[in-house]
Amino acid sequence: MNLVEKAEARSRGRAVVFYLLSVALLASTILSVANGHDEPNRLLPWFVMIGASALNLTGLPFRWSRCGPIARLMNDETTRDHRRSSFEAGFWAMILSTASMTAILNAVPFSAVTMGRVAITAGLIAALTSFATLELRASR
Repeated sequence: MNLVEKAEARSRGRAVVFYLLSVALLASTILSVANGHDEPNRLLPWFVMIGASALNLTGLPFRWSRCGPIARLMNDETTRDHRRSSFEAGFWAMILSTASMTAILNAVPFSAVTMGRVAITAGLIAALTSFATLELRASR
């Protein structure tokens, strides 16, 4: 298997991991909001998860990796364009989720922590899913 094939296989694997991260973020947020777990000591695992997800979405771990040629192939111009598009999708998802939470705030009271969790989770899920979808489409 040459370097290009290895990079393509790893890109597909990265896309699958991003889909799984999206599902894990969604499940974590739904369970915590449904159970009312807004205490600061219960937020640490969620902060670690969103931090790791956001860091992976930026591509920084690939710049630090020891797999130089494969990392460069995985971070080509198309991938950087997919990243920019996914950040845009995440931005709009955060705006829409915050606006909708604000609109329903009169009917159902939410804490500021819950509102922040929903907005950040919506943005990250949209960005991760968008990036993974674009990468899988490009690999066809």
